Amino acid sequence: MTLTAGTKLGPYEIQSLLGAGGMGEVYRARDGRLGRDVALKILPESLARDAERLHRFEQESRAVAALNHPNILAIYDVGNHAGTPFLVSELLEGESLRAIFDRGALPQRKVIDYGVQIAQGLAAAHEKGIIHRDLKPENLFLTKEGRAKILDFGLAKLAQAQSEAVDGYGATMASAGTAVGVVMGTASYMAPEQVRGESVDARTDIFALGAVLFEMLTGRQVFHRDTLAETMTAVLKDDLPETTVTALPVSPALDRIVRRCLEKSADQRFQSAKDLSFALGVLSGSEISGAVRVARAAGKDRTAWMWATFALLMVGAAASAWWFLRPQTSKVRMEFAIPLNGEVRQLSISADGRMLAFISPDDRSGVPMLFVQSIGGLQAAELAATENASYPFWSPDDSYVAFFSNNKLQKIPAAGGAPQAIARVSYARGGSWGSKNVILYSPDASSAIWQVNADGTNAKPLTSKFLPGIEDSHRWPLFLPDGEHFLFLYADFSGLNGTGNYIHMSSLHGGEDIRLIAARSNPGYADAHLFYVDDKGALRAIAFDAGKQKVSGDPQLIAEAVGFQPSVYWGAFTVGGDGTVVYSRTSMAAKSVLTFHGRDGKELQRIGEPAVQANPALSPDGTEAALDITDLKAVNLDIWIEHLGNGTSTRFTFNPGEDTTAAWSRDGRTLAYRADDGQSGAFLKDVNGMNTPKRLMALRGGTTVGGLEGSDIMPTSWSADGKQILCTLQGIGSRGSLLALIPAEGGEPVALMSGNASQTNGQISPDGKWVAYASNESGDWEIYVTTFPGAQGTWQISRGGGTEPRWRGDGKEMFYLSPTGMLMAVPIDAGASFASGTPAPLFQVHARPPISATDLFSYDVTKDGKRFLVNEYVKPAHIDPLSIVLHAVPSSAK
Repeated sequence: MTLTAGTKLGPYEIQSLLGAGGMGEVYRARDGRLGRDVALKILPESLARDAERLHRFEQESRAVAALNHPNILAIYDVGNHAGTPFLVSELLEGESLRAIFDRGALPQRKVIDYGVQIAQGLAAAHEKGIIHRDLKPENLFLTKEGRAKILDFGLAKLAQAQSEAVDGYGATMASAGTAVGVVMGTASYMAPEQVRGESVDARTDIFALGAVLFEMLTGRQVFHRDTLAETMTAVLKDDLPETTVTALPVSPALDRIVRRCLEKSADQRFQSAKDLSFALGVLSGSEISGAVRVARAAGKDRTAWMWATFALLMVGAAASAWWFLRPQTSKVRMEFAIPLNGEVRQLSISADGRMLAFISPDDRSGVPMLFVQSIGGLQAAELAATENASYPFWSPDDSYVAFFSNNKLQKIPAAGGAPQAIARVSYARGGSWGSKNVILYSPDASSAIWQVNADGTNAKPLTSKFLPGIEDSHRWPLFLPDGEHFLFLYADFSGLNGTGNYIHMSSLHGGEDIRLIAARSNPGYADAHLFYVDDKGALRAIAFDAGKQKVSGDPQLIAEAVGFQPSVYWGAFTVGGDGTVVYSRTSMAAKSVLTFHGRDGKELQRIGEPAVQANPALSPDGTEAALDITDLKAVNLDIWIEHLGNGTSTRFTFNPGEDTTAAWSRDGRTLAYRADDGQSGAFLKDVNGMNTPKRLMALRGGTTVGGLEGSDIMPTSWSADGKQILCTLQGIGSRGSLLALIPAEGGEPVALMSGNASQTNGQISPDGKWVAYASNESGDWEIYVTTFPGAQGTWQISRGGGTEPRWRGDGKEMFYLSPTGMLMAVPIDAGASFASGTPAPLFQVHARPPISATDLFSYDVTKDGKRFLVNEYVKPAHIDPLSIVLHAVPSSAK
């Protein structure tokens, strides 16, 4: 029976009814003794006579009263008035998550924030042996101050301790049993073990929280069906729907966390709410920052710290413990293995040698993401919003990680947070952050070193006067400790002047360019030694006097073999300021295999073997595919043709340099392609291979088109009449790229359109009247269409980002890739005027990430639009551990 205003229960005076549920009625009441408003929950008289329901109510009282946590509803009092049991709690001002959900999905940052708070509240309850068992939006409350509160432990059951911990840390938590066949909870949020009436534990609440997180992100209940039986069956058997196809973006890292919460098997979920809170907190920066502080405060004794992080976790032998802890009068080289759970592509160690930043593909999408991990730690944190990241490097104080992504130099707090754009780049070749808060970076593959302040101001070229021609490159800059001088790799790709590749030294004043030593890779520096990869693929260190600006003595061998990316001259090693070296023995050039997929993403056919390859292009009749394949042993890149009907392949080009990005003529008889034999240019060659390649143009000393000085040119599409070839012209420095037209008979290129934005991936429509292309004119890459041959007007096709447009054979549909690698399809109406429909997702593309400026396309589509040839990333069958070397240069070598 509902209580009226003014009714008193002991010292509490009822003011109004707030709500009612299966476990009781909740009133607003006034505590006259303390002069405060409270929430008073009672059981109706009919239910108070139910012994089981009364027992569960009393159980809730005891359970919640034992908790004291900001994310759990605080209990003030319990009592009984005239046979009516009641419970008094804090009065919350705000609304339930159910009321919030009714308005739709939430932004990702709020999902993370609320998820962390709820997980922390659950962790506190679980530590007391309390399981909620009915976690759902109705039992979760958000105050006006933004604090999440867990309500209604009415279904919680105290888990009895099965044993006492021998170390005095208290009881361990046991499973809370439930009679077989008795279902307690709300079906849409129940874990499979709850549905089956089996024992439940803390992981059951984690499943429920996963369902709540899914609903926050998507606006819909994950397993809700029309009937209770269908809902329970869905919980037991149905796969988890996609979170990525939503109105709001969902990062792969958060998507993976939700999926792990919702694993059918409890053993596959997060094993504690504390672990879940940490994983979510990393995305928001609330947890990892604490871990970083702990690492930095771990003591001044280097050997003791290394014992804690490596000996215990990796060596574990008594002899190793003695070795680390004994007094040392000299530093002796020691090397250990760091096992990996996933593939590491590029890596950078922090200045203090305690943190590692690295690039690794996301488990589900295959999109490269930025991770940070404490060296010796067992967990890596994926930093949100770092899709397509490459070549990370640390700030001097190790609080930020800089990286390149989506044609931008960006920085992000190592503790997590929003990335901040610093400068525009194209295919960047490394960076370094100096102690004077200046960042050096190489903005593209044929550029000088540039400098920019860490806040993004004053970007300008620094070493351009030392860069003789476009066949040369300054890359992989590395500041020395003074923040004034720096090292970089001078790469000469022409082979014409005999200088080869050397590590050079210069300064922010730009007054010197000093050649130090022949090398094939990025430099490293520590302990007055310069580190580099030699022409045999070995990692070496040589004594280096920065003051005298010269090297001396014999190089010391650090590792016989180091992973190497030949197309960019990058070695898989990193050196900390304390002399710690981390390296990989295996090549970090990602491999892929051509794979046909249907529109539903189902794999239909694999073509050839995995290789380092790029730019698949289907012939007009769909019987062949041209692509670039790298010979890692010969350090050579050529175009091959795959004959799809019989599974054979033919090498098409034999240039000792690089041949890439083939584009088929409309009749399928000729391929236009890019070649670099000391000077980049566009070539033609008959598909039958009978004629000598014909050079259409060469970029000698720089070719200026539309105000852009070009360093490289890649054919992408032919006009319908076969008289013109559309190309991407790559600019020098941070100038980006534009679309250029070359006559098929040879001659100077002309710009298709003008403007300051970059344009790439040009594709002429089947009827020859339109051009689809990608441009960053809005700040992010999107797909646009303009008229052809004269660019008149612009229509935007993509929404929320896009690259790599491809036309269907009849011109009535277009495809492109979203920033997260989702293949999108857009209906096209190109009659008297142009119009496009709403983009719709088809399937997730697991493409090999681009390595160089010539990696333009990762898929192609058959004329009927039913099959997609994807250059699909192949995860290595075996992932070798990283190697870490302490005191890489022994004292005797110094």
